[in-house]
Amino acid sequence: MDKEKEEESSAIHPAVAPLSYLLGTWKGEGEGGYPTINSFRYGEELHFSHPASGKPVIAYSHKTWKLHSGQPMHSESGYWRPKPDGSLEVVIAQSTGLADSLLPFSLPLSLTSVFLLLRD
Repeated sequence: MDKEKEEESSAIHPAVAPLSYLLGTWKGEGEGGYPTINSFRYGEELHFSHPASGKPVIAYSHKTWKLHSGQPMHSESGYWRPKPDGSLEVVIAQSTGLADSLLPFSLPLSLTSVFLLLRD
């Protein structure tokens, strides 16, 4: 995925600083497939921002679309909140009405990369 770095308008909260490399917009393309349908190519965009409130949270949004037509596919948004013990709380709402809450899970906040896996 390619990243477009954006200027953040406020100072980054110290709890968010270890994940600040995520801030900005990430774009890429992929190929999907399921046993019951033909494989397909899609575009994908993830956006991570640190709200101007300066609170210890990262706002997250994600969307995908069919490459050949531009038709929207999946979208979701939510928040990532680093905890003092090094774990991370993640709350996400999907366009389908589903909501996911990962409370909390361990993640070494000193990582320099994170792999996001999309699962149905």
